[in-house]
Amino acid sequence: MKMILMMMTALCCTVQVKADDQSYNLDTIRMEATIDATETYQYLKPTYQKGVVVTSPWNGNWFVNISGGTNAFMGTPLGCEDLFGRMQPSVGLAIGKWFTPSIGSRISYQGFNFKNSLLDKQEYHSVHADLLWNVLGTLYREDNELRWNLFPFVGVGMIHNKTNKHNPFAISYGLQAEYSFCKRVALTMEVSNATTFQSFDGQYRKNTLGDHMLNATVGLSFKIGKIGWKKPVDHLPYVQQNEWLTDWANSMREQNQVFSDRIDIQQKTLEQLKTILEIEGLLDKYKYLFDNENISQNKYPRNNYSGLNSLRARMKNSKWDGKSPLVSVSSETDNTNTSSTGAIQTDIASFANDSLTQSLVEGQIIGAPIYFFFEINSSQFKEESQNLNIEELARVAIKHGLHITLIGAADSSTGTATINEYLSKARVDYIADKLISKGVDSARIAKVFAGGIEEHSPNEANRHTKVVLSIS
Repeated sequence: MKMILMMMTALCCTVQVKADDQSYNLDTIRMEATIDATETYQYLKPTYQKGVVVTSPWNGNWFVNISGGTNAFMGTPLGCEDLFGRMQPSVGLAIGKWFTPSIGSRISYQGFNFKNSLLDKQEYHSVHADLLWNVLGTLYREDNELRWNLFPFVGVGMIHNKTNKHNPFAISYGLQAEYSFCKRVALTMEVSNATTFQSFDGQYRKNTLGDHMLNATVGLSFKIGKIGWKKPVDHLPYVQQNEWLTDWANSMREQNQVFSDRIDIQQKTLEQLKTILEIEGLLDKYKYLFDNENISQNKYPRNNYSGLNSLRARMKNSKWDGKSPLVSVSSETDNTNTSSTGAIQTDIASFANDSLTQSLVEGQIIGAPIYFFFEINSSQFKEESQNLNIEELARVAIKHGLHITLIGAADSSTGTATINEYLSKARVDYIADKLISKGVDSARIAKVFAGGIEEHSPNEANRHTKVVLSIS
């Protein structure tokens, strides 16, 4: 009766502690959104800003234009000949660069012969720098290069009359159309005019604009250097992802605090129950309930090195009959003399339910396997001290000519099947390379890739490579 009263007291204490926690009111509805955040962790495919390009570098989007056609000089005074009677051949050469799909510049040369107002043939040369504006440049798309380009231009320069040695200032302007055969070659058609002073042909006034050199040409344009345009990456998706991850991390922090509070409450309840059991004298009987070492879900599989101990026992037991199993001595000291037998014979039937001992009886596997644990999503040891096991395994395997089987595994609760398969292989290869570097023959190493498993608890214990020694 007294025991029942004590248990009821502990239960009441638990209820009282929970009642003091305001976050667990029974009349409160708590809604939690469950979302699959896997896609949010994935690498974002870049998207690009529309209608924006990065300015071309100094070595990109250059062009050279070669053209030929006809010119007609319209001076002051005009003279008696019509437009077609004034036509003379002309040639042109230009080199320029596009800074964006819409804006560019060039330096252009034009020249040959022309007829002045008196219809006398004279030779001229014109050099001018032009600013180009492609009216179709805003239609540029990285995956769809424009075939047609249409750009008006305006510029300034000098025009030289070789006959009378005049070199007046000139203003150039016009319109050029371009059709691209391919990425580097295009057909060009241009209509332009150069306006200069009336005294250019030796007739009429100085310092007064009035003479015009009309040109109509057709040519080829060749693009040199790097061509094409880069668009700036749109940063907004990355900003949004970063904000989401920040909110998600804050949410996880809040949930972690909730679980931490629950654990504190449970811990207080267990302490009270432990006090009651101690008062009743029942603590020794129920001690296992409070022993953290016996709670399997909080442990890794214990590595007791029974495989190596069993191997040592076999090597020391020169009188072993080769059939009955060996039970290795669990502890040895350097200051005491142990028997050369190192193990005892036992009834084989008593080992019928022990798969490792059965394998030993069959003369294959020696002792229990040895586990090596790894960090999550990695093929690096969880603790560097595990390298000591590598050295001991290599020494024993080389000395006695043993075979080694490596079985790699990953935690199936994290990662995809493909990633887990890769990790299990990487972890096996990592240990195999270490054994080979210690002198183990690679022909004596067998590899098994288990992929993702869920055999052990906690989940971290599944991130391992198991090593099995065998005679054959």
